[in-house]
Amino acid sequence: MFRLVGLQLITIGLLAAAAWAVWGSVPAFSLLLGGLSYVVPTFVAVLLLKFLRPYPALAGSGFILAETLKIILCLVLMILSFMLYGSLHFIAYFIGLLSASHFAFLFFLKVHRHGK
Repeated sequence: MFRLVGLQLITIGLLAAAAWAVWGSVPAFSLLLGGLSYVVPTFVAVLLLKFLRPYPALAGSGFILAETLKIILCLVLMILSFMLYGSLHFIAYFIGLLSASHFAFLFFLKVHRHGK
């Protein structure tokens, strides 16, 4: 799971660098904020699940707690991004958010199943 978070960070970093090269700093920073709005809650959820790993009786409730916490943190970070960074470029922010959130689906569908 930590590997997935690392790959999400690399993806967001590469996309932000490409956005900076093409459109400038505001869309690049917006894309970075969008990606981090999803990656940071994912990292917190992974840490919580790793902490609860020795307790198999808590696996189900731990997963629900981790996902609930992830959704709440994602919403809080999205709201804070829009409130604190006034010149946020929405399309770039949304691309960053979608690329981070859907990276797991693309990674597991294409890499682990060899494109099938």
